[in-house]
Amino acid sequence: MANSRISRRTTVPVASRERAEKRPKKRLPQVRNISLGGVAIIVGAVLLVLVAIAVPLRNYYEGRTEIARLTESIAAKEAEKERLLADIARYQDEDFIRQEARRRLGVVDEGEVAWRILDPRMSANGAVTTPHDATGADVAWYEVLWDSVAEPPLEPLNPTPPPVEEPLEEPATPAE
Repeated sequence: MANSRISRRTTVPVASRERAEKRPKKRLPQVRNISLGGVAIIVGAVLLVLVAIAVPLRNYYEGRTEIARLTESIAAKEAEKERLLADIARYQDEDFIRQEARRRLGVVDEGEVAWRILDPRMSANGAVTTPHDATGADVAWYEVLWDSVAEPPLEPLNPTPPPVEEPLEEPATPAE
């Protein structure tokens, strides 16, 4: 009995084969030839869709680029803010203020002696800055550098000191 069940399931009746052969086969619809005008309309529609998509897509990427640039700018400003807050905190320290006053302004504490060493080669009325109308203001830096190396100095580096004049002795006044 088990053998007959298996045979029924695996065999196909002959009548069903014959019906399958008699049924007409479904044919695929034939593709009509598309004219040149139809192709042009399809290409035009595709281009129109691409243009319609391209403008918003370009705006999207420009916006993303702007967001990235502004994010970097914000990070740089926050870093500068942190640096400035650190400077403010440092200037609230008395020791730092005392050190900066000593370094920048030459402030001396009580009981200290300040010494100023002057270079004998410096002229008495030498200006610290160059006036605006001075020649050479529009000379390139490399020309100034080359001129300072190429030309010998106008005055010797170790000039001989002028002879020291001794004061004349005053004649003694007669004692009364």
